[in-house]
Amino acid sequence: MKENYSAIILAAGSSGRMGQPKALLPFDRQRCFARKLADEFYAFGCCRVAMVTNSDVVELVGSGKYNLNGMDIILNPTPSLGRFYSLYLALQAIDTQYIFMDNADNPFVTAGLLSKLWENAKQADYVCPAYKGKGGHPILISPDIVSAVKAQTSFQINLKDFLNRFRRIYVDVDDEQVLVNINTPDDYSRLIGTEKKLNPVQSKDMNYDF
Repeated sequence: MKENYSAIILAAGSSGRMGQPKALLPFDRQRCFARKLADEFYAFGCCRVAMVTNSDVVELVGSGKYNLNGMDIILNPTPSLGRFYSLYLALQAIDTQYIFMDNADNPFVTAGLLSKLWENAKQADYVCPAYKGKGGHPILISPDIVSAVKAQTSFQINLKDFLNRFRRIYVDVDDEQVLVNINTPDDYSRLIGTEKKLNPVQSKDMNYDF
């Protein structure tokens, strides 16, 4: 029987250094970052794609402007608790065995990359792509991690520290973009290559890294 897998996009941060929600930044003329990510996850065969985000983004998505139809939009009412809590909330809503997990500030996922991770799904508790020895994203987490996250009752947990409790395998890829985080307008202009003007910086943002 084919394994059951879905995807979670973590997008509850303030996007302060960018000055506007990174999940909703234009990736191309048709799609924002979140839509592009969802398209790749669905193309690979994910059953569901959920994005966990804050109240401001939920309101913007509700306008229908960003074409996020088909995705589960999950509110994190307390973003200050961090990415672990976002993952926990998503796993309460998604009943699948394996989960691909990515940050909204890296829209460069491809179905081919997901396939490489999936080929190694049974080799460790979670699978991480690596470029020249450095781990990147997205990652693929196993049913054991899914169960462990769901069982937590305290959420003052750093996601990276939590994952370090489990066995990890790196999958070497020839794709530097697995290391990318688009956190600032300069990052956006350099990596997306658009002349679209972004809003000015408003506040400090957290740095996402697996």
